[in-house]
Amino acid sequence: MVGEDTHRVEATRRIRRRPDPSERGATLVEFAIVLPVLLLMVIALMEIGAAFKDVLAVSAASREGSRYAAFLGDEADADCKIAQQVADTLITELDRLVSIEIYEADQTTGAAVPGRTNTWTLVGDPADCVLGWVSTNNWPASSRNVVFDPSGAPLDIVGVRIQVDRSWLTGFPPFSGNYVVDESSIIRLEPEAFS
Repeated sequence: MVGEDTHRVEATRRIRRRPDPSERGATLVEFAIVLPVLLLMVIALMEIGAAFKDVLAVSAASREGSRYAAFLGDEADADCKIAQQVADTLITELDRLVSIEIYEADQTTGAAVPGRTNTWTLVGDPADCVLGWVSTNNWPASSRNVVFDPSGAPLDIVGVRIQVDRSWLTGFPPFSGNYVVDESSIIRLEPEAFS
């Protein structure tokens, strides 16, 4: 029994021994090596998450604008209403909105038809079409084909492209500078009449 007690006391002494001061220094060196990597990972997650949020917001606004355009068709103030709808969807990104492009998309490729693009730039109140926006009108809404005719021209395809300027949050390399989030969406106009 005495031998067992001696063995326990010896085992306890080994467990409770004081750490060597050189081991504390090794721990600090390891921490100093790992800390920058951990900080870079946290910054990267934060930056990429915020960038992804912006891409999703602009993409959703583009889809919402094109859906709205499909139903407005050839109304006289269709483009203004589309720009207002996009502005309502992008309420938190309005201060960074570069432009909204409403364009006729090619029937086969979906690319913008040259010379058939209306560009809207926000300069004031998004609810005011006259003073709040600067626009070009190369594709008047009145020229859009919204009448279904099986033997005639197909319905027009409308596209909405949105550009939003984005700066990185921290500016910490490699996340420094600005870039433009550029998203577009196309949809066929809703027909006004069926034959």
